[in-house]
Amino acid sequence: MQYFIKDLFHRWSLFKRLIVVIFAVIFSSCDQLTDPELAEIDGHMITLNSYLPRYQSFLSKTHQTDNLSNRYALLNSLIDEKLILNYSDNMGISDNPQIILKKERAYEQLLLNTYHNTKIIQKIKVTDNELRRLFTYYKTKLHVRHLYAPDLETIGEIYDQLRSGVQWEILSETYFDDPILKNNGGDIGWYQMGELDPSFEIAAFDLDDGEISDPVKTSTGFSIIQVVEKEKDILLTEKEYQLNKDWLKQMAITYKKLPELRNFTDRVAQDIEIRFNDEGLVEILDELNNNQEQNIYHNQTPAAFTGNNNIITVEQCLIDLANLSERQFKRIRSIKTLKSVLSGLLVRKKMINDAENLDLHKTNMFQENLKQEYTSVILKEVMSDIILDSGSVNWKNEYFKFRNGLAAQSKISIDSTQVKSFPMVMEASL
Repeated sequence: MQYFIKDLFHRWSLFKRLIVVIFAVIFSSCDQLTDPELAEIDGHMITLNSYLPRYQSFLSKTHQTDNLSNRYALLNSLIDEKLILNYSDNMGISDNPQIILKKERAYEQLLLNTYHNTKIIQKIKVTDNELRRLFTYYKTKLHVRHLYAPDLETIGEIYDQLRSGVQWEILSETYFDDPILKNNGGDIGWYQMGELDPSFEIAAFDLDDGEISDPVKTSTGFSIIQVVEKEKDILLTEKEYQLNKDWLKQMAITYKKLPELRNFTDRVAQDIEIRFNDEGLVEILDELNNNQEQNIYHNQTPAAFTGNNNIITVEQCLIDLANLSERQFKRIRSIKTLKSVLSGLLVRKKMINDAENLDLHKTNMFQENLKQEYTSVILKEVMSDIILDSGSVNWKNEYFKFRNGLAAQSKISIDSTQVKSFPMVMEASL
């Protein structure tokens, strides 16, 4: 009897294990059916579920339709991406301090974009009347010229001189570094909607022929804009408007988010109550002008205060300033511009902290986008090394030689049947 019970128990255990195996096979088969593999690179799978979001984004950004050529174009691009990432891992490129810094910047910028989307962009409303006004812009070409300065102080000087009667051509020759713009009065030619900096563009479209704008803040500095002439297509059909309505809505949001973002940034700056200590600011300028890096970790003079007398030291400011891009760094020419830059950095820190407190960096979408940002950092680094090492003008040939060399050392397979047969579950425009 005891043996019979043991035998029965043993058989039941075997039966349970068999059931588990059967279910595992079934669910594995289901997973394969619902997420088929399109390609394999050295054991790494590109599945349909990982491929589709990238493909839909690719179609949307390039304004193309789904076809076999586009499917293979993106798939080959993803295969190249994986080959280069494997090369990067083998060469230890990801451990380079400069790459680590670039990844940190990518994380912060993506988090800021996500924060702005949550706080600002999702709340923007666009009316039909606004879209129809943008449709007239869409049907207009602009011939424009501008006067440019990297900071508010300089553009103010230019604007005052212009209003006092100094000729446009003289100012362009004085303030432009580019020899072509120096000599042609800052003439940048003909443009259509969506081809210029959004702030520049919306200001230019609102001008009449020959009219000159007030100073306009753009992503790279400040411009005074003059529309030389316009060419308007007077044929505005309802059919064309409806066909372009989704794109016009995206452009409207792009235009609207800029002033909304500035207003939001100003409110954050007011909330953190930034106050500056001129003595500390002078010391920062002296450090920057004299490049006295040996003192960077020793200067505890207050440069600014926030909230309830929270102290921001000269040392902290110099560390943050050292991480600026070259273009941002060049803006620092006086106490006034230094205050502007430091205010921007303090506001940026506040927004990043708020975003992390809201757990925006923990969402699946953010993590996927962050992975793509990191990938982009690595790809750019490898590509720049290829171009630099080759010394060749024809960088495309050098890239394909490099890529083909990596492919020859790898095991790559593509399931053409899956690539040809998968259904699109979303429209490309979405």
